[in-house]
Amino acid sequence: MKMKTRLAALVTVLLSLGGAASFATAEESARTVALFVDQQFRLAGGQKGPLMLKAGERVTFKITASTTGEKAKDGAIHSFTVRKLRAQGWDVRLKEGVQEFTLTAPPPGEYLIECTVYCGVNHDAMNLKMVVQ
Repeated sequence: MKMKTRLAALVTVLLSLGGAASFATAEESARTVALFVDQQFRLAGGQKGPLMLKAGERVTFKITASTTGEKAKDGAIHSFTVRKLRAQGWDVRLKEGVQEFTLTAPPPGEYLIECTVYCGVNHDAMNLKMVVQ
């Protein structure tokens, strides 16, 4: 019975302090960046970049991918890859439609986001400059 009383008291204290807001997950507090991927990477509004981030910032990428006719055996039609940062999760295979994932921006510098899935004649030109400040 003492456990229930302590739990109730803890919940009351947390709610009085606005505790619900302080339990936000990293994804909830991440900035959302929308990208469109077909024969190129485009930011919202059709801009070709660069993608500007702050070092250590949590970013939720909402990517809408469209096929250009080619497809990998696993169904991927494009990828969202920074070769230098693959070990940190910056290598996502994209299937047709909308996908969301959250990553942490790397240290300051310039990076190149590339498509590593052969996706058609413009594949070699599919990249997006990312500048991290």
